[in-house]
Amino acid sequence: MEKRWNRGGNVNVKEFNVIVAGVGGQGILFTTNVIARAALKLGLNFAQSEVHGLSQRYGSIRTELRIGEDVSSPLILEGTLDLLIALEPLEGLRQAPYISERTTVIMNDHIIPPIGAYLDRFSIPSFDEVLELMKSLSPREIITIDAYKIAKEAGDYITANTVMLGAAQASGILPFPEGVLRETLEEVSPPKYRDLNLRAFDLGREAVVLPR
Repeated sequence: MEKRWNRGGNVNVKEFNVIVAGVGGQGILFTTNVIARAALKLGLNFAQSEVHGLSQRYGSIRTELRIGEDVSSPLILEGTLDLLIALEPLEGLRQAPYISERTTVIMNDHIIPPIGAYLDRFSIPSFDEVLELMKSLSPREIITIDAYKIAKEAGDYITANTVMLGAAQASGILPFPEGVLRETLEEVSPPKYRDLNLRAFDLGREAVVLPR
C-alpha cells in the first residue's frame, strides 16, 4: 500500500481498503455511503462491493470499499485491509482473514449476541476476550470506542455509527480532511437527523486521543 495525504487536505491515494462490519440496523450502509461520497467529492477513484450477509435487523452485514488510483476490483484481498470499522465486536472478529499489520481497527465495545447463539444458548465471549483475540491478529492499531454511550450524549443511540465515523477520522487513518467528511455527512443526513449526526461525529472525534 502506498498512500500520501495530510490533514490539511492534499490527497493522493494509491490504494486504501475499508471494511465496515456489524449487524443490520446499525447504519452500516449509511456509514459506507458517507465514506464513498467523500471520496467522490475529492475526485478519488473508488470501488464498492455488494453487501455481504443478511441486512435485516441483527443479521450479520459488512461492506467493502476500495479507494485509490490503483483500484479496479471492488473485492479486498486477505491481509490487505487498511481500516476496519467494527460497529459490533463479534462481526469485527469475523474479518480476521483481512486483518494484518497494516490494519487499523476502530471497534465499538458493545456486543450484540447473534440470534442463533441466543436461541441455542451458546456462550458469547466477553468484549475483553474479543479484544485479546483481535490483538492476536497483530493489527497496526486498535481503537475501542463506547459508541452507544457517546451516541446517547449526542442525543440518540442510533448515531453510534456516526460516532465511529468521527473516531475513524480523528485516528488519522482515513484519507479525508475533517472538513470534507463532515460536509459530506451534513449533505447525506436526513434533515431531522442532521444536527444529531454532526454532534455525534464531533463527539466521536473528541473520544480519540492521539499521541503528540
